[in-house]
Amino acid sequence: MKKVPYKGIYCLLLLLLAATSVPAQRSYVRHKIEKDMEKKYADPQKKKGKEALEKVTYENDKRYKDPKNKVQATFVFASADYDKKGNLKEASIDKIVFGKTGECMVSNEGEKNETWFVYNYADKANYMVQVKDKTAMKMPLINMQKMAEKMAKKEAAKEEQGEQTAWVATSETRVINGFNCKQYIYTYPANPKFSTYEAWVSNDVKIKLDGNYMMGARVQSYNFTGTKTNKNLPMGYVVLGILYNKKGKPVNQRELKEMTKGAEERYFDMSPFKVNDVLDALQ
Repeated sequence: MKKVPYKGIYCLLLLLLAATSVPAQRSYVRHKIEKDMEKKYADPQKKKGKEALEKVTYENDKRYKDPKNKVQATFVFASADYDKKGNLKEASIDKIVFGKTGECMVSNEGEKNETWFVYNYADKANYMVQVKDKTAMKMPLINMQKMAEKMAKKEAAKEEQGEQTAWVATSETRVINGFNCKQYIYTYPANPKFSTYEAWVSNDVKIKLDGNYMMGARVQSYNFTGTKTNKNLPMGYVVLGILYNKKGKPVNQRELKEMTKGAEERYFDMSPFKVNDVLDALQ
């Protein structure tokens, strides 16, 4: 099977991550994690009792024998949420930080509701961190690779069958924050709240992350079969993304403001926080 070029993988994964800045999408991701936890841990406990629970340990996770990222990098985003009329409601700074042994998605940096969602491959765990409260919830690491591949495969299937794909590449171009960008439009086919997502995508970004982990798997391991020939799928980094409601008003906007090599390891240090392990609650 042929794999899509890494730059295409970057775009699709960052689009997925960018979507988590939208409250509705963030709730979806959290719900996905909760359901995954229930399926993997709570249900087996009910069926097999303590014996099954004892097998659920971080030490038993053999997926990440080499937990190290090849590149440390930090992406800084300016995010904005709007009301139903399209007026600015809230602005924030968000980050995606690729550290030595994981990645951290930072929401509302510097605000009272600052949160981190951490993938730590050395610990084989995810952490949901409430910075102000100095608390963190620890859980076995969730791999989102299959979900991302399923999304891309669905769009590729439409293209092969001659159907209209949700993504459409336009001829519009812009220079945003020094990046040469091309416009792509995603249309939500049956969403009651959202109409389109406008993505300005660039190939100017030189930081290569193919050897890094992202959302539970090495970037280079993602297999988006069939997407290589779909010219409507974005190929590159999302520099600016805007989500619109059914009336064509912006709901959320996220703009890549800065990217640098290097990462602050404080995002992966849980020692300042009171850590509550979800597995303890299943005892």
